[in-house]
Amino acid sequence: MASKASYDLTSVKDAETCGIRHIGIGTCSSGKMREYLRKKGFSGSIINEAVDNLIRREYIDDERAGRKVLLNRSGRKQESKSYLRQRLYAAGVSSAVADVLISEVADDVDLCFNLYLSIAPAADPESEDSSFMNELLKTAAKRGFNPEVARLACRKYLEKVINDKQK
Repeated sequence: MASKASYDLTSVKDAETCGIRHIGIGTCSSGKMREYLRKKGFSGSIINEAVDNLIRREYIDDERAGRKVLLNRSGRKQESKSYLRQRLYAAGVSSAVADVLISEVADDVDLCFNLYLSIAPAADPESEDSSFMNELLKTAAKRGFNPEVARLACRKYLEKVINDKQK
């Protein structure tokens, strides 16, 4: 059994090594790495320099970490832009990178429409059962979409389903 690594908490090099061991072959954001090194006992200036070096050496990539978060929140798990932004911040992605990534995301109506397509692909819009539409609207609200956006996406969804049935 391998012994636990011992680090000099005043060494940038040791902080980098600790960070690289933590990342392994995975993806890590700068914020999560700062948090990890802080828990290991490194000081602020050592952490900042180590994280900057790891970014420069491409061990840490906020854009890649952020894209992974966005990919995990698509389809049946789709959320609004504001929720996605909060998730990016929680994942330790820098605000500058989060702004760029969010600017590349579709608008909320399209996001909500895609959510509806993924959770109810074979719905019958002609049925008298309004509970189905209420469930769609409720799901949209839980995912951070405002009521107006949810209704617009619902209208778009109904038009698509009706057009597909007429074909």
